[in-house]
Amino acid sequence: MARKKTERQPEPKMLRVHVAARELGLHPLTVRRWIKQGKLQAVRVGLEARIPRSEIERFLGKTDERLLILYARVSGHGQKADLERQKELLVAWANENRSGRRLLLLCDIGSGISTTRKQLQRLLQLVVKDEVAEIAITYPDRLTRFGQDYLTVLFESFGVTLTVLEPDETKTPEADLGRDMLSLIASFSGRLYGMRSHKQKELLKCAKEVLTSP
Repeated sequence: MARKKTERQPEPKMLRVHVAARELGLHPLTVRRWIKQGKLQAVRVGLEARIPRSEIERFLGKTDERLLILYARVSGHGQKADLERQKELLVAWANENRSGRRLLLLCDIGSGISTTRKQLQRLLQLVVKDEVAEIAITYPDRLTRFGQDYLTVLFESFGVTLTVLEPDETKTPEADLGRDMLSLIASFSGRLYGMRSHKQKELLKCAKEVLTSP
């Protein structure tokens, strides 16, 4: 009877302290002390500290060959000038601060509340395949308007760093936010009244008037 071929188990992305200590050749108490001192970066999982494998590799001097993804987004085709500006900012930042890293520039034109954006889905697939080391965006809402906490958990689980070039800025165009608000209203009103109902159309008409009024 032929033996079943044993599949190689993928290495865990987040290591418990005693496992990380073994790989680093240190005592677990030393690892815990270094976490407190900031020498090793760790993520809290419940009451435990977990060390990303990327942090172990960084400490051991291994080169992270994973991608740096530059992601830009605007809501509508009328904002292509802003999209180009985001791309220029991201590329300039990468050339100055991440010289030599493998880059991938991804761009979407779509609502910040949409989960079906083609390049966003591509980005998430690359993260799950453990091919991404860092993601850079210009403003906090470029990846998503809502649910950022879920993305943060996903990125931390795969040792991905999210870098926001201007984290305290809210310079997104009003038209961009207006389109996202209309998309949100359309989605919920469509579920409530039906996508082709008279009430849904009247609600959208009223919302457009409010959002576009001076």
